[in-house]
Amino acid sequence: AAGEAGGLRFVGSEGDHYDLDSQIEISAQEGFTIFATIDRTTHSANQTLLGLNNNDHFLEFATGGNNIKIKLGGATTTISPGDGSQVDFASGEKFLFTLVRESGSTGNINVYKNGTLLAQDSQVANANDGEFISVGVRNANRFLHGLLYDLAFYEKQLDASELANAHAYLTGYHGL
Repeated sequence: AAGEAGGLRFVGSEGDHYDLDSQIEISAQEGFTIFATIDRTTHSANQTLLGLNNNDHFLEFATGGNNIKIKLGGATTTISPGDGSQVDFASGEKFLFTLVRESGSTGNINVYKNGTLLAQDSQVANANDGEFISVGVRNANRFLHGLLYDLAFYEKQLDASELANAHAYLTGYHGL
């Protein structure tokens, strides 16, 4: 990935990705929060935000810009905001994506865009464990296409105040 316009440009056809220095580890039933400010150049293919350089664990934007998929502990969970046809994660639009997994045996997953909670027709959950070591690639495939301006991972479910502060800062900083 090359630096450009205040972010990292990922060109999927060139196999761009970034390997982290150390692995992000998620324990089963542990809450966590992920923030990514991104501008995707296409939504015509599955695109991985975080991966493990294999098919075991990943977080990706699904083809079409409507859904998010996360695979933890062998279970793939599809998150469909609204009725799954609103193209919430379209290409050509800079946005702040936030995923929060609640701690506990259920592991409910909530998704935000630009600081606003996106309603789901039915609540999704995945309380399994997982690891991520790469940005922009899954298993030498499903490469990210676009600019990644910010990426942050918290090994906890941020409380309402922490989440509101982070959203206010990131949306303000990026003019969203």
